[in-house]
Amino acid sequence: MTDAAAARAPGARRGGLARWLDEARHDPVLALGHAAVALFLIAFVVAPLVAVAFAPSAQDWARVAATPRWRQAGLNTLLLVGLSTTSSLTLGTLYAFAVTRARVPLRRLFEVVPLVLLITPSFVSGLAFILLLGRRGLITYHLLGLETSIYGWHGVWLAQTLSFFPVAYLVLRGVFLAHDAALEQAARGLGAGRWAVLRTVTLPLATPGLLAAGLFIAIGALGDFGNPMLVGGRFRVLATEVYTELTGWASIGTSAALGLVLLVPAVLLFAAQQRVQQATAGRFTTVGGRGSGLEAPSPPAALRWSLFALCAVVTLFVFASQGVVVAGSVTRLWGVDHTLTAEHFEYLLTRARPLVNSVRFAAAAALLGAAIAAVTAYLVLRTRAPLRRGLDLATLLPAAVPGTLMGVAYVLVFNRPPLKLTGTAALIVIAMAASYLPVGYRIVAAALQQLRATLDESAANLGASRARAFLTVTLPLTWPAVAAAFAFTFVQAVGTLSTVIFLVSFDTPLASVEILNLAAQGRWGRACALATGLLAATLAGLGLAYALTGGRLRPLETAMGTARS
Repeated sequence: MTDAAAARAPGARRGGLARWLDEARHDPVLALGHAAVALFLIAFVVAPLVAVAFAPSAQDWARVAATPRWRQAGLNTLLLVGLSTTSSLTLGTLYAFAVTRARVPLRRLFEVVPLVLLITPSFVSGLAFILLLGRRGLITYHLLGLETSIYGWHGVWLAQTLSFFPVAYLVLRGVFLAHDAALEQAARGLGAGRWAVLRTVTLPLATPGLLAAGLFIAIGALGDFGNPMLVGGRFRVLATEVYTELTGWASIGTSAALGLVLLVPAVLLFAAQQRVQQATAGRFTTVGGRGSGLEAPSPPAALRWSLFALCAVVTLFVFASQGVVVAGSVTRLWGVDHTLTAEHFEYLLTRARPLVNSVRFAAAAALLGAAIAAVTAYLVLRTRAPLRRGLDLATLLPAAVPGTLMGVAYVLVFNRPPLKLTGTAALIVIAMAASYLPVGYRIVAAALQQLRATLDESAANLGASRARAFLTVTLPLTWPAVAAAFAFTFVQAVGTLSTVIFLVSFDTPLASVEILNLAAQGRWGRACALATGLLAATLAGLGLAYALTGGRLRPLETAMGTARS
C-alpha cells in the first residue's frame, strides 16, 4: 500500500480535520465537491432562511398578532392538519391492509391507484374535484341534481385526503409486508379469534409505522398551498395568506412573519418525525429476523369484503378524477356546453411555453438534485469531511420548511443587486432542486448504507482517489438509487407550486402557475388541457427514468419508503 493510499484508507488513525486536509491535498476533486455542496446549501438553503428569520419588524409581528383574519387562518390551518392527517392515515392504513393482509380481489389493480395519485400534482386533483363536485359538477349537478359548492374547508379536506393518503398507504404497506406472520399464527394457535389477533397483534406491530406516516402527512398538510388556493374559496389558511400578503400588498415583512408562524409547528413535526425514525430504526423489518415464511391468517370475511368495497370506491373515484380532467380538456365549456372540441389543445399548442418550461426546469432540477444528493451522501457516510452533521442537517432542512416561506426567503435574498435572480430560470431550477433534495438524499443514503465500506478500502488500497472510487465503484452500484432520486425530484418539481409561484415572471411561466390562473378565471377547458399535458410529461419522465435503469427503478415506492427507513 502506498503512503497516500494508507492516509486515505478508512482505518487510518488520524484526527478528523487533519485527516480530511490530508485527503483533500491528495484528492483535490473530493475537496472541490465538498466545497461545491457546502456552498450550494449555505447559499440556497441556510442563508435565505436566516435572512427571512430577521425580516419581520416589531410592527410586522404586532400586526400579525392583532389581525383576527390571520388568527382565524392559523386556526383553520390547524383544523385542516388534524382532519386531513386523521382521514388520510385511516384511509391509507385500511387500503394498505386490504392489499397486503386481506388479499382482496383485484388487489393488483388497487395497488396502482396510490401511485397514480403520487405522480399527479395535488392541485390537479383539486381541479378534478371542481369538475366532479362543483355547482355544475358531473356528480353533484348532472347525476344527483344538486347545486352544492365544493369550495370551503370541506373541499380542501377532501382534496388533501386524496392527495396524502398514498403516503400512508406506502408506509403501512411496507410495514405490513415486513411483519412476520408467526406471531399472528401463534395467537391464533392459542385460541384468539380473528378480530382479537387484529386488535392485539397486527395493529400494535404497525404502531411505529402509523406514527411515522401521520407525522409525514401532517407536515405536508401544514404547508399545502395548491389545494387551499384552488378549492378553499374564502376559507383561508396560513400558506395562502403568506402568498396573498406578499403579492397583494407587497409587505414582505408581514408575509415573512406569517411564514415563520407556519414554520414553528412544521419544525416541531419534523423533529418528532426524526425522533420516531431514530427510535424505531430497524423495527420496520421482519419481526424475528428472517421470518418464518408463514402466511398471515385471513381477516374476518365481513372485514375483507368491506375493505374490498372501500378500495373499489376509491379506485373508481381516482380514475374518475383523472378522466374528468381529460374530458374537460375536450369539452367546450364544462357544465354548460359539453360539445367536443379541440380548441383547448390548440390553445395549448400555441401557448406551450409554460409546459415546456416546467419540463425543462424540472429535468434540470432533477439532475442537479440527484448530483447533490449523491455527493452529499458520499461525503457524510464515506468520508470524515468536516461538519458532516451540518451537511446532513442542511440537506434535510427543506423538508421542514413550508414552500411558501422558502419562496418569500428567495424573494428577500435574490431580488436585489447584485443577486437579482427572481424571475430567472436559474433560480427556479435551484428552488426546485433544493425543495426536494431531502428525499433524494435519503434515497441515495439508504442505498449507500447497504454497500460495504470495504469496497472503498479496496479501491484506496489499489491507489485510487476517493473521487475516482466514487465515480467508478460507488456511483455504478448506487445508480438505481440515484435514478430514483432523479425521478422523484422530476415528478415533484414538474408540478410544484408553493415556492416557484413567487419566482416566476413573464419570461419564465410555469404550467402549475398557469393552471391555477386559468382555473381562477373559470377557463376550465384550457386548465384541463394544460393539466393533461403536465400529466403526460410526468409519465414520459418516469418512462425515461425506467429506461435509464434498465427497468430496475421503483422510484415512488422507494421515495416514500424513506419515511420508514
